[in-house]
Amino acid sequence: MQEKVSVVITTKNEEKNIENCLKSIQLQTWTNIEIIVVDNNSSDRTKELSRQYTELVFDKGPERSAQRNYGLIDIATGVYGMFIDADMILSPNILEACVEKIESDDLIALHIEEIVLGNGILAKARRF
Repeated sequence: MQEKVSVVITTKNEEKNIENCLKSIQLQTWTNIEIIVVDNNSSDRTKELSRQYTELVFDKGPERSAQRNYGLIDIATGVYGMFIDADMILSPNILEACVEKIESDDLIALHIEEIVLGNGILAKARRF
């Protein structure tokens, strides 16, 4: 039986990104997933779009750390937890690979390097 993975997504006016992020979670090879969106009082359609993918949509702020702590400590029910940002897109097997790595190496935490896409100056600076 697969252990549950709680994926906590922090948001603030992310209507342009949130659906691609949530779709990438739905396409995971690991299927026992709980999606938690913790929003910082967005004024756009972020929460509305998020509710199309999960009932677990909450308001919390003011900082991302408060959002993450709330999602993982107060809401999550999974054995494993993962923090991601709304502009991230996960490869289809990343949750499965993470759980396998944690279990095979008896780890308590794992950091996944982010690949920054795009041709803009900010994307180039972040890749540098």
